[in-house]
Amino acid sequence: MNISKEWLIMRLSKFLVVTVLTLAMAGFGSSINAASSPASGSTVNIKSNVLDEKSFTGLIIKGHTYVDLDGFVSCLPFQINSKALSFQSETKTFRVLNEDFAIPTPLLQFKVGSDTFQHNDEPFQMNSSVLLIQNRIYFPLKDIVSIYDINVSYDSQTKTVQVSKE
Repeated sequence: MNISKEWLIMRLSKFLVVTVLTLAMAGFGSSINAASSPASGSTVNIKSNVLDEKSFTGLIIKGHTYVDLDGFVSCLPFQINSKALSFQSETKTFRVLNEDFAIPTPLLQFKVGSDTFQHNDEPFQMNSSVLLIQNRIYFPLKDIVSIYDINVSYDSQTKTVQVSKE
C-alpha cells in the first residue's frame, strides 16, 4: 500500500486540531459550569395551565423548583415575542424587553447569581438565585410567578409540580 507523506501529515494534522479543539471546549465548558452552578439537583415533572396546557421538566435544587427558559415562558400569564428575549454574556443578564412589540410584555430583567429581579424597573426579592447550569439559565419558578398571582404546588400522588392561575 502506497501512502504519501503529505496525505499522512494532512490526516494527522486534522486529527490533532479536532482533538485539541474538543478537549479545549470540554475543559472550557466544565470550568464554566463548575464555577457558575451548584449540583444540578433532581428532575421533576411540571404541568402548567396558566395560558395553555403545557408539560415539561424542571429541577429541584435545595428545595426550590427551577425551570429553564422554555419552562419559565410556559408559566407566565402573557405571551412573549421571541424577539423580545436578550442575554448579555458579559454581564450574565437576561432581559425580556417590552418595546416595539405587538404583544404587550412587562420589562423583566434577571442576572445569573442574583436573588433579585426587575419587573418594570421595580426590584423583587427572591428566596433563590438565578442559576446557570450547563450553559442554560434556570429561574426559581415560585419566586417569580407569584407576583402574577400564579400558584405553584406539589402533587405528591403524581409527583408533579402544578402551576396554575389562582
